[in-house]
This record gives sequence, structure tokens and C-alpha cells, in this order.
Amino acid sequence: MSDQSRLFLAAVLMLGVLLVSWFVTGKTNNSQPSEVQMVAQQTTEFEEVEIIEEIPDSNLIVDTLPGNQDAAFSDYTERIVTVIVLDQNTRENLVVAKLSTTGGSVQSWMLQGFEDHPDQNLNQLVDLAEKPWLISRSSNGQPVLFEYSGPDTVYAGDQGVLISFVSGLSTKTYNFRSDFYGFTMQKNGLDLTSSIESSSIPVTEVQVTDKGYFTASWFTNDFNKENSEKIEALQPTGKVSWVATSSKYFTVIMMPESMERVDGYIAPGEGGSAFIALDDNSITVFAGPKSYSLLSDLGHSTSDMIDFGWPIIRWIGKLIFLFLTSALSFVSNWGVRIIILAFTLKILLSPLTTKSYVSMQKMQKIQPAMQEIQKKFAKDPKQQQVEMQKLYKEKGVNPIGGCLPMLLQMPVFFAMYRVLANMVELRGAGFILWINDLSRPEILIPFQTKILGLEGIGLMALLLGIIMFFQQKLTGTTGTGSAAQQQKMMMYMMPVFMTFLFMRFASGLTLYWLIFNILTLVHQELIKKKLTADQADGKAK
Repeated sequence: MSDQSRLFLAAVLMLGVLLVSWFVTGKTNNSQPSEVQMVAQQTTEFEEVEIIEEIPDSNLIVDTLPGNQDAAFSDYTERIVTVIVLDQNTRENLVVAKLSTTGGSVQSWMLQGFEDHPDQNLNQLVDLAEKPWLISRSSNGQPVLFEYSGPDTVYAGDQGVLISFVSGLSTKTYNFRSDFYGFTMQKNGLDLTSSIESSSIPVTEVQVTDKGYFTASWFTNDFNKENSEKIEALQPTGKVSWVATSSKYFTVIMMPESMERVDGYIAPGEGGSAFIALDDNSITVFAGPKSYSLLSDLGHSTSDMIDFGWPIIRWIGKLIFLFLTSALSFVSNWGVRIIILAFTLKILLSPLTTKSYVSMQKMQKIQPAMQEIQKKFAKDPKQQQVEMQKLYKEKGVNPIGGCLPMLLQMPVFFAMYRVLANMVELRGAGFILWINDLSRPEILIPFQTKILGLEGIGLMALLLGIIMFFQQKLTGTTGTGSAAQQQKMMMYMMPVFMTFLFMRFASGLTLYWLIFNILTLVHQELIKKKLTADQADGKAK
């Protein structure tokens, strides 16, 4: 295989891996008590918002007899408790939850910092409890009717807060604390299993076409994941340290507190998020954004839910993520952070770019000599190859010098793709003018209906295609015969194909690749001028 063919194959492989990444979008033992457990144990530090009074004959668990059941419901008054979880740094609301005494369930879980369909300006917040969670049921399947004697609205601030529901000898206690997207829940005298119903998590984005939008995840000896639509029936997961139901950007995780691992279950999502269940009377629930930082703090390998790609690419992705979220935390605009990242990576990768371009220029200069060898030894391929190797050695040319540096840059690009495609931080984050959501494709001219899978025309993707064309033009061809024809075809087809792809990618990724390619074009022009100047100096001497 000639060096020109290798270069062409490398570009094809790049596109192939990119397409695979696009279409196939895809525990550590904790022997010490978790922070939530320690907070729950130190009940003396909490503000007790409810005084549990003994109620004579107050066993309100519904009897299996229909008549008694109807009587119990007719005499029963449901109470709704609003719990406001505070962010101690900003002193703003983090979560507003509503708990019901009917079943002791979570009726609503509003995430205060996240808009539903953010690019549609609906002014609605994401509610992760479209169906009630954690409903306690009696033996006949009806919700247990609890009593609650505390205030209707409570705040989980510095000292946290306890919410206790009582039904006869049975109790259900929720423990909330500030700065945490969740709670611990303790049950006594009730069914062992705790569950999150199917289709509880809503679709929070527009034009969702990804079949893997809803998933079920769990951790046994390693991380496991299944697309919600592929789960055929209720199935056990085995002993787990946690089980989760998720959408692309949000998740509800249940973790056992009584034991290190307990039995977990998953079931079909019925067109929405998957059903999950856990057999434990004491659990921790995390319900919030799929943020790598938050899940890392939660522990138990829950951060594995953030798909940064294959092992090597995953480590590069983590470094990129930490640079964006930590090193550039002083920059408020996420688009500006991505531009700074593009400049940084360009500087770090510039030696590879320089080596690649210089090698291609050297290959261009020896084209006449290569053509002579090909003509002279057209009927003797072995001798032709020997003479080619002599020419390479004489001129100091590495035939794969232009290809290898480009391949070495590919892991960085794929890591960028995985990071920017899965960052909840980019969801609803605007940049400038019409680019109001860096997690969505940029659309300057929208279509009334999709055309070839596109929602509209994006300016950045068009500019990217034009710049890639000029890059190919500036680089020129380094082959002869059919290899040259292949490169010319790439010069026209590659920019068109990449433009089409980036019309569908998140605008944050398109912004990064656009800036990176602009810098590469400028860099190549500077290298070309330096090579010309060096050649002129050499001739003058």
C-alpha cells in the first residue's frame, strides 16, 4: 500500500470511527458510612419539623376488604409537604420537592436551575417525577395512607430537615440536606422494595431521535447499561451497589444504605424512562443532572454513567472536562471557554501539525522523481519499491510522516466529541446571537420539516466546510495517478460530508472544530511561508 493510499485510508477510518461514535451513542465498595448516612445518624443536629403523636387506632394501612378500603379513603385527607432544598453558596433554591401522605411518595421534583426544552423559551422547569416515586403500598396494592403533623413547607438548610410519615406502627422518614440533589429514606413496617415507576423522567429536549435517550444503569462488579426500549420484561440485576434510570442529561439513582449490595430490578420504560427497584428499607436517592462532578462526589462509580468513550479516549476526555469546568471556571460564557480550549489544544498539538505539513510538502517536491521511478519500473513492482525507498532515504522523506501525526490527533478529537456531546453544563448554555444552546445543533435557517435528517442550516457548519476545502487546497496532492485522483476526490467530498455531519452535531462541538480548523489553516500558511523563505535563503547561499 502506497503512502498516498495510507493517507486516504486514514481519512476514511476517521470518518468511520466518527460515524460509529455518532450512531452507537455509547463500584467501588464503600465500607465507610456515606456522608448522607452520617447526617442521618446525627439527628440531634436536625431541625425536627414534625412531632409524631400516637394516634389511637391509627393503623390506616388499607384493609384488603373493598368496603373498608373505600371507607378509609373517604375519611382520609391527603396532605402535600413542600420541601425546598437550598444551595448554601448562592442561597438560592436547588430543588423544590412535593411529598404526599398518600403512599408517602414523591409527587414532584423540580430542578430549579434547569429549564424544560431550554431553547424553546417555555419558562418551565424540569420535573423528574412525572409519575410519583417510592409509593408504599399495602398488601392489596393500594397506597398506604399516612398521617403527617408538621408544617406544609419546610427548608433544608444548614442543619437539614426530617419529614416523618406515620401509619399505625409503620413509619416512612425522609432526610433532606442542603447542597444535595436527593435525600435518604428510611422505612419501618412497610414493603421492602422501593421503586421508581417507568416513564417518570420526562423528555426534556426537542427533536429527540436518539434511541438511547432513556437508559437503565446499575453496578454489580462493574458498570452495566441497557437502553430502555431494549428491556423486554421485569428482570433482576443481581446484587447491586446502585441502580439508576436516566435520560440523556438527568438521572434518578437509588443506593442501598442498610447493606453494601442488595437485589435490584429493571423493567421496560413503556416508551419512556425505565422502571427500577431496590430491595432495601433504607436508601439514598440522587435525582439531578448527570454531571460528572456531582456523580464523582456521590461515588460508587456512578460517574461511569457519563460516556466519555473508550478507555484511552475516556482519560483524555476527563482531562478536557476538568480543564473546561475547573481551569476555565472564571469564564462565564461556555462558548468562550470552548474557544480558549481550541486555542490551548492547537498550541499543544502544533508540533504534530508542523511535522505533518512539512512532511507533505517534502512529498510534493519529490513527485517528479517518483513519477520517473514509476514509469521506469512499471513492469517490476519490487524494484520500483526498492527505488522508492532509496529516494525517500536520499531526500529525508518519511512516507507516513504526514499521516501519523494526523492519526495521533484523532483521540483528542474523539474525546472532544464525547465530552461536548454529553456535558449537561452545555445544556441551555448560550453563546452569541442565535446560538442559544450549545448542546443542540446550531440552526440559522430552520426548515419546516426535516430534510435528510437536518432541522435547518447552520452557519458554523458551512464555514467549517469552506475552511476544510481551503485546507485541502493548501495542502495539495502528494500522490500520482490514481492516488492523486483519490486525494482530489477527498478535497471536494470531505468538506461536503463533514459539513453535513456537523449540521447535526451539538453547536459546542461545531464551534470547537471551526475554531481549531481556522487556527490550523493559519498555522499551515505560516509554515508554508517559512518553508518558502528557507528555500529562498538556501538558493541564495
